Amino acid sequence: MLARKVFASSAFLTASRFLGRGLDIVAALVMARFLSPADFGVVTIGLAALMVLESFTELPVEDALLREKELRYEDVNTAFTLSALRGLSVAALLCASAVPLAMIYDDNRLVLLICLLGIAPVARGLRSTMMVKFRREVNYKPLAVIDMFCRITSFLLAVACAWYTESYLSLVILSVTPQILEMIATHLIAPYRPRFTLSKMRFILSFAGQVTISRVLATLSSEGDRFLVGGFAGKAALGFFSMGRSVATTASWAIAMPLLAVMYPGLAQIREDPPRFRRSYLRGQAMIVFAILPVSLALGVLADPLVRLALGDEWLLVVPVMQALSVLNAAATFSMPAHSLAMATGEIRQMIWREAVTLVVSIPAVTFGAIYYGLSGAVLGRVLAGLVHTAMSLQMVTRLSDIPVARQLINPWRSVVGSAVFAAVLYLVSHTMADGNWVELATLLAASGIAAAISYIAVHLALWKLAGTPDDSPEHFLIDLIQSGLSRGNAAAASS
Repeated sequence: MLARKVFASSAFLTASRFLGRGLDIVAALVMARFLSPADFGVVTIGLAALMVLESFTELPVEDALLREKELRYEDVNTAFTLSALRGLSVAALLCASAVPLAMIYDDNRLVLLICLLGIAPVARGLRSTMMVKFRREVNYKPLAVIDMFCRITSFLLAVACAWYTESYLSLVILSVTPQILEMIATHLIAPYRPRFTLSKMRFILSFAGQVTISRVLATLSSEGDRFLVGGFAGKAALGFFSMGRSVATTASWAIAMPLLAVMYPGLAQIREDPPRFRRSYLRGQAMIVFAILPVSLALGVLADPLVRLALGDEWLLVVPVMQALSVLNAAATFSMPAHSLAMATGEIRQMIWREAVTLVVSIPAVTFGAIYYGLSGAVLGRVLAGLVHTAMSLQMVTRLSDIPVARQLINPWRSVVGSAVFAAVLYLVSHTMADGNWVELATLLAASGIAAAISYIAVHLALWKLAGTPDDSPEHFLIDLIQSGLSRGNAAAASS
């Protein structure tokens, strides 16, 4: 029962990540009441610089340790040393870029901001590498607990700072505090005395090299947008772009990442059995579309009332950004597991080629759009690059698993029909929200969300019944999981 193992083991982490990213969104929405779009734009420039530098030096050292049958201290110490050196290098390069970036964007605030952001990679590099033992045991509870603690604490500190100071530094607190707290927490939960050594460096770097190249290209493609929008359309436009992108993508990726993280080792175990490998991939794809597609569509349909309720009328330019990127995210759900499949088969070069082509499309498309059409043009450029990435991912799955593109698109058909009904219910209700006050808006949003969710589940179950209740489906897995949980609960109650 690979599906049960893959999805049940990630359920706790998925819920934690979803709630944690939700807190990030809420924090951004709350702080938008105290800060201006330009404040968000200037912080986004610093964060983009940090993400680009980190992508160039990223080393998936824990992935290398996961491949080994035995966890040896020499390997762990080498991994810790490499992570620490990487963190210090990124911080140094980031601080060195502070003055040039401040001159380019004509904003002296960037100097202090970027130097403060340099704390984050140092803290990340000093985390306890022994946390990998929990991943080896497929035990995600400690990781989820740490993530929730860090998110809640940083949320409270950042909102308090924004309230009292109305300073852009509150956004820095939201970005840096979780890394510091996570570093401390990992050494408390997985204590270990590191010894600096590079004796196993060749082993770790040989595995991480191709993955790093792929992630560098992916980061340049996605984060390069921020520099281009900020440079050609202005910091205010960048603030709108970043806010819309954050709200439109955070929820879907918070759900997807834990599922994808455990799909990789699950698929790797059965890669020598092609029929089972294909069935497991399609099952995982169906589950991801089932969970994420309605969320993406909901953010697009309800963009206008959500922005009016949470941000106010001065942020209305975020609405078309959210709508466009939500549609893009909905299309991307069909190909999200392609990354896990490529990792499982070891065909990392396919990922590198995909990210390289996307980068070649993204930079000129976003640049041209931002120069001639401002914010809307940049968003359309991003959508074009995203569609190219999705199309290449579908083709990559076909090459690596012999699953035709048409089969990938048809496989989650019940989720597609259910999501269409879900979106229609939200759309009909949203027409009644325009003239209401914030209490009425919040009430109608909640009511429409409940009604749409009920319709989605009802349509899904009805179609599942009409299809003959196939065992290889998200519906069967979820019903079985609920029944197993109830059985364990009843057994525990009876024993007590």
